Amino acid sequence: MIQDTIGECIPHKDPLERPDYIEAEVQALRAIWNGVATEHQQRMALDFMIRAFGTHDTSFRPQSQYLTAFAEGRRFAGTTLVWMLKAAPTRTDPDKIATRNMDNE
Repeated sequence: MIQDTIGECIPHKDPLERPDYIEAEVQALRAIWNGVATEHQQRMALDFMIRAFGTHDTSFRPQSQYLTAFAEGRRFAGTTLVWMLKAAPTRTDPDKIATRNMDNE
């Protein structure tokens, strides 16, 4: 079911269901992929991803530990995205760079 507005989109009980979206969000994601997104589209796409990952939803699903684990995996992706946007250090320690095995990354 597609909602008319972003505010009406709520998390699904089943984390395997795809998130609700509006056409503008699809266009925003495609514009980013094509390298032509406006500032508004960029923010819309990030907001959609944060919502789609269930970032601010609870992961617990009482009917199944597997659904809980799946929901937590999605939520972890969302919290990582938010951390990158708001709190990740922007300077990497040169010692950490020197010890990386670039062939394995």
